[in-house]
Amino acid sequence: MLKWGNALMRDDKGAVSVNQIMGIIFAVILVVVGLVMLPLVLDQTSVARVNPNIGNFTGTQSIIDLIPLLYSVGVLGLAGFVALVTIKKKGD
Repeated sequence: MLKWGNALMRDDKGAVSVNQIMGIIFAVILVVVGLVMLPLVLDQTSVARVNPNIGNFTGTQSIIDLIPLLYSVGVLGLAGFVALVTIKKKGD
């Protein structure tokens, strides 16, 4: 029978499932890959911001400035969701 330990689902012997550990490692890898790709997102948004064709629309530059923030929140949200689902999943 599985019961809640500190944060992970543990069996009667106190062991944590290998699938849970792999899921948490996958979530950490998602964060690392997202952070590695963040400079690419920053460079592309700065190139798009100085494009003279985009400046004609009101508020477009403000929306472009939000893209790195939304990217970071999306990466962290996805990694958090993967970790949460992995932790709550019953071990095999």
